Amino acid sequence: MTSISPLNSWNSPAARASTTATHRADAPAATARSATSSIVALSPESTKGEGAAAVQPSPLVWESGTRDKVSEAMTKSFSSYAFGGRFSGVGAAMLGQAKLGNYNFSQAMRQPPPSTTANVYAASAIAAGDLHGFGEDNVSLSITTISGVEVKLSLDSQGDGLAVRMTASGELSDAETRALGELAEGFQDAIDGMGQSTPKIKLDGLMQFDQKVLASVKLHAEVKVRGEPESVQTLDFQADGTQRSVSFSGVAGSLDLKVDASALNTLGSKERQAKALGSYMQQFDQAASRGHGDAGLVAMLKDSFTALHSNTSAPQSADAPPGAGKWRLAPEDKGILSGLADFTASVSQAVNFSNPMRGSEKDSFNYEVSQKTAQAGASQDDRSIRQQQQSKLSASFHESLVAGVPLRLTTNTESQNYTYHQIEDSASSDAQVGYKDGKLVRASLQQDASQSTRVMKYFLGKLESDQSTPGNYSVLRDLLPVLGPYQTGAKETTPEARIEQRKQALAALGDDVLLRSYPGQTISLWQADVLPAEEVSS
Repeated sequence: MTSISPLNSWNSPAARASTTATHRADAPAATARSATSSIVALSPESTKGEGAAAVQPSPLVWESGTRDKVSEAMTKSFSSYAFGGRFSGVGAAMLGQAKLGNYNFSQAMRQPPPSTTANVYAASAIAAGDLHGFGEDNVSLSITTISGVEVKLSLDSQGDGLAVRMTASGELSDAETRALGELAEGFQDAIDGMGQSTPKIKLDGLMQFDQKVLASVKLHAEVKVRGEPESVQTLDFQADGTQRSVSFSGVAGSLDLKVDASALNTLGSKERQAKALGSYMQQFDQAASRGHGDAGLVAMLKDSFTALHSNTSAPQSADAPPGAGKWRLAPEDKGILSGLADFTASVSQAVNFSNPMRGSEKDSFNYEVSQKTAQAGASQDDRSIRQQQQSKLSASFHESLVAGVPLRLTTNTESQNYTYHQIEDSASSDAQVGYKDGKLVRASLQQDASQSTRVMKYFLGKLESDQSTPGNYSVLRDLLPVLGPYQTGAKETTPEARIEQRKQALAALGDDVLLRSYPGQTISLWQADVLPAEEVSS
């Protein structure tokens, strides 16, 4: 395609005299083919040469003569050739128009091939369907309001053109248009994240949608990676009041994350959730470090995990409405819960076979983590709550024998000086309480973790050593002494002091029930409650 220089003044007098943007859903959409005016910037080089026709950049051709903030953003971003960069500022401008009540419009622009005839002003038009839906890079956003109106946005970019469209299935209220406009920055952040050479998942802004006005938000982004070889990276995101999901696929690998926030009664306070999120962030980093995971993929896991657990809170009243959860949970019940909504997450790094001499050796990283909470029982007085957290890491990688010296493996035996690592880790946490006739009769916490490391050392292509190191940890705690109604302390303790002691005990338990994928680093926190604790290594 032919590049053009950004214009200092893109709007011609003819364009400024064009029709203004349509407003409201019952107004005609700005898709009519109308005469347009285009400006082309002539570089000094284009005027050089005597006796020969200089090649002139062709004027931009527009679908609609309407000029607004969206058209301005398209003009400014069109000259960007970084993949995904064509949408810079365009998504935010589209939702900005929605906030003004203009939520039915269509616009496209195209740069025809260079011409040998200088033509500063050209009247032409693009057929409405020429560019829409055919972009090598494309982004779509679908927002459904509580009232049932669906708003759709689409952005498409080809080598020589850019197209956008926004439609609404019905009339929007002022509150709905305002809620759409408030997502403008978040929408643009999500687009810009996918447009980077190392993609990022930026969904924090979209996750803050007004759940009193908007029912759901769905995003799909597909960006072509211009490299050798070319590839495509995709992002799918959707969220409503109770369900959230993210799926990513790209050069580095894939990511899948689902969060079920339908059981609001199991959620903890904002402080409790923040502490659990911090714990999981640490574990993601530990897994990435131990398994040599791709930094970009792990960063996307952390960002999406944090975003999908936001904009969720527990019921503020004991008389919560139906749907907030199966039972009204007592502080003792919540004491065994992480405070987060249930989830499943997995990261799979693209496999690389970096040693041409040994095809069975691969560089890989696969990580899974999940939480599941079950509430059962025939009645409130005979209820049971159980929360299970699990993680699993499977990884393999090569390392140079000399620290700081890059490893370059070839078919030459002189290059075959390295260690090959295979990692297999797993961890689980199982906490549960049970009631009979309204009394707490059982409460326990079982936590297990295992790590297995195998390291094979090669020198000049020959195996010099093959060492395996297992590690196993186990903790079983009876929580009745902590959660039971008769846990007091000294008889002379005042009721106020006992209440404070209980709060502190529950707070400490809240830290202990969090999944510990690598308890060897924090085993001291478990103190004398271990029955038994075991560490085995060889």
